[in-house]
Amino acid sequence: MSRYGHKERGGSMRVIPRPVVPAGPLRDLKDLLYESYLAAGPPTLDEMAAALGDADAEDDMVKAAPSRDTIQRIIKQPVLPARQGDVVSLVAVLTRMAGGEAEPAAQRAASLWLDARLERPLGLSIGGLDPIDLEVHRAIEVEESQRLPGVPDLPTYVARPHDWVLGEVVHKAAQGESQLVMLVGGSSTGKTRACWEAVQLLPEDWRLWHPIDPERPGAALADLPQVGSRTVVWLNESHHYLFTADQAVGEQVAAGLRALLRDQARAPVLVLGTIWPEYRNSLMAEPKPGGPDPHAQARALLTGRELTVPAAFDETAMLDLSKKARRDPRLAYARDRAEQGHITQYLAGAPELLSRFEAAPPGAKAVVLAAMDARRAGHGLDLPHSFLGEACEGYFSDQEWDLLAENWLEEAFAYATRPVRGARGMLTRRRPRRGEPSSEGPLYRLADYLEQQGRQTRRTQRIPPSVWESALRHRVSGRTLAPFARSCGLLRVAFHLESQAAASGLGESARRAGDVLRKAGRLKEALPWYQKAADAGDAESALRAGQLLWQQERWGPALDSFRWAADMGLADLAKQRAWAMVHYAPHLRPQAWMGPQPEAGPSLSGTSTRSALRNPHAEELDNLLAQGQTEAALTLARTLGVDLPPIFRRGAASLIKQGFIDEAIKWYALAFDAGDAGAAWRVGRLLREQGHDDEAIEWYQRGAYAGDRTALQRVAYLMRERGRLDEAVEWARKSADTGDEHAIRLAADLLRLQGKEHEADRLLAYGWELDGTIADSWGPWSAEDER
Repeated sequence: MSRYGHKERGGSMRVIPRPVVPAGPLRDLKDLLYESYLAAGPPTLDEMAAALGDADAEDDMVKAAPSRDTIQRIIKQPVLPARQGDVVSLVAVLTRMAGGEAEPAAQRAASLWLDARLERPLGLSIGGLDPIDLEVHRAIEVEESQRLPGVPDLPTYVARPHDWVLGEVVHKAAQGESQLVMLVGGSSTGKTRACWEAVQLLPEDWRLWHPIDPERPGAALADLPQVGSRTVVWLNESHHYLFTADQAVGEQVAAGLRALLRDQARAPVLVLGTIWPEYRNSLMAEPKPGGPDPHAQARALLTGRELTVPAAFDETAMLDLSKKARRDPRLAYARDRAEQGHITQYLAGAPELLSRFEAAPPGAKAVVLAAMDARRAGHGLDLPHSFLGEACEGYFSDQEWDLLAENWLEEAFAYATRPVRGARGMLTRRRPRRGEPSSEGPLYRLADYLEQQGRQTRRTQRIPPSVWESALRHRVSGRTLAPFARSCGLLRVAFHLESQAAASGLGESARRAGDVLRKAGRLKEALPWYQKAADAGDAESALRAGQLLWQQERWGPALDSFRWAADMGLADLAKQRAWAMVHYAPHLRPQAWMGPQPEAGPSLSGTSTRSALRNPHAEELDNLLAQGQTEAALTLARTLGVDLPPIFRRGAASLIKQGFIDEAIKWYALAFDAGDAGAAWRVGRLLREQGHDDEAIEWYQRGAYAGDRTALQRVAYLMRERGRLDEAVEWARKSADTGDEHAIRLAADLLRLQGKEHEADRLLAYGWELDGTIADSWGPWSAEDER
């Protein structure tokens, strides 16, 4: 007898291991099988086979007698058994062996088997995929290839060193180890084609899932939990998934991918992604000390999993290409015409695109330029025809505009959308698929090569007013264009874009509208926008509303806002702020919801620059510096929050007035470390004044590496040094046109040097108008603005 009370029949007593299966109907079925197996003893394979074989022919529950090997596969393997009858019979026999009722167990087994059979696995079989559907660039066509029979859609592939590395990753995945690799390279360098070739190395039972419907990050978030084993997750142009307008969405996608890679129940999976270097750099950038870390999950996901795709073919690859060019005229055509080994770009039609763009008639060129500028300003991929049609009007000279034909816009889009040697043109009409939200008019996408060219060649170019005016008239999403408008000092445009979206009930847009006002120092006007966003369920807005109420010494409403933020999920931050306010106002008493006092001191990272400078501790800071107690002042500044560069700039300015230049340099260095890239220029200037030119140059370089767009600002500073202040202000405005958010404060400082205090205050509060003049007072969007 066995120790479970069953007679031994020569079978092994080793317990069958439980299969690891992802959540879903198949797991439910496998759980039922395994729990029935354990409840029955567990019996040996021979015992189970014998019980099935001994069943009465009239037994309605047991109609099959699988072999011992089949029984083992049914229980052990994480796949659906081929025959429903085998599963039902085994569950019935095991339930009886455990002393239970066989009929309900058998019925449940039959139902679960059917559910698992009918479940549609995510993705498509890799054997039936079209590379063009997966966004592999369609290659140029040449006359010679059109005459040859059987020429495939894609040119003959020429493997390069990164392909061997990618092949090793795919091999590990095929062997059962989940993998992710992110191919990093510029537009049309062959990233997506390399991924396609890698997929061809996988066994035929693998599937590929490309999350794109209804939109990429949403599709990924919705279905990532359903990704099963032996699935390729195809994340072409991964910035759409990870570098999202709402940073929280990208972080959720990254976290979901990390969880997928760790989940042994769903292994193996292979995640293949492609990304441009500029997006990769933004995701991988280390946060400033004490500052926010908006891409922590994405950085953790990509670390150690990047693979660079070179822009050009090396000598070895060119030799291989020449051999294969004998059978593929497209390779020969590219080899003879591409410059400096840029083969893939030529095959994708990039040079032809540029030639087409440069030779474009004024109307088509204006439409494409508007698309370039809209994309670099943050507009989404899909550009409405109506938006582009009005946005492009600012790219014509007076003569060009007067000479346009009546149907110029129709001709412009026809030219811009014309395919280039069989590949996509400068613009491509996007047709929504069945089930996707329909748009009011046609949507267009800019060729990614031209988009990248636009980001590089037009980064210092001013975006014409017509783009912003069209965005306002057509109510373009505030979260796309508004941040760039705010960085350009176009505060009215930024605020109106956000307030338009907020009018549709979008809480985040109301918060961002409040941010525009708060950062402009218009705190009383910002408060109702934060309260509106909080009413819509935005916890961060409740927190910011509490901070503004605190600064107005409205203690009760401030505590109510902090409690509101805590109830909506920001408990730790809300409690920190509430305790900080209680300490600041001794007459207040802690409330029960605040809990025990946090050990760490509260941070004021959520306050604005102007409100931070109005902090009651600012006067104490000035007094300490005036008394020469720089170390004590430094300690106080750090307690106010090292992520507030204005505190350190204030200290440095005070020290300079007293002649303590070395100490001032230390304080500016602290501002730089706290995230103020512009402080590097101030350090350099002080060092120059002391004759330390080499050290000054080093600081200028540090500022440049930190993202300080000083190419234009330095001209402004030089003009200021020479007393040409009007020109300096104009150069500061030009710097703002590039999206340099520090330029507006520089311009205000320059105006103050001219004694134009009122204009400086007006600039900081209301920004510039689209014509470059300082804006007058403006309020919410009105019907008058529509005209």
